[in-house]
Amino acid sequence: MSFVGTNVTSIRDEEALKEACKMLALTLHENGKARIHNGTIEADYVIKLDGPFDVGLIKEGETYSIQADWWAGHVAKVIGEKGSTLLQAYTAAATVNVARAQGKQIEMKRVENGDIKLILRAGA
Repeated sequence: MSFVGTNVTSIRDEEALKEACKMLALTLHENGKARIHNGTIEADYVIKLDGPFDVGLIKEGETYSIQADWWAGHVAKVIGEKGSTLLQAYTAAATVNVARAQGKQIEMKRVENGDIKLILRAGA
């Protein structure tokens, strides 16, 4: 049994994607094959996972979709349901990049439940 699914995302910044993978201790490869049930899919980026399946990120227009075999929770355990953990890390990394580019001071912390907290310092 397999459940290969595609999740549309707002991922468009490759540097923020790379930083998000670092935050989650994931290995990101460019132009590879992601393992799914009974084969592989070609992807612009592949997150190699322990276990039977990987995550493929495929560029569709200006954003990347997440394609993976979600069967039995192997992928969700690492990147969250529908990629929620990966997307939270990506959003935090992209926000930090934008704030720093604007000369803002920003701090990122992990809180007890694993969520990411951003603290933006405003003013002079």
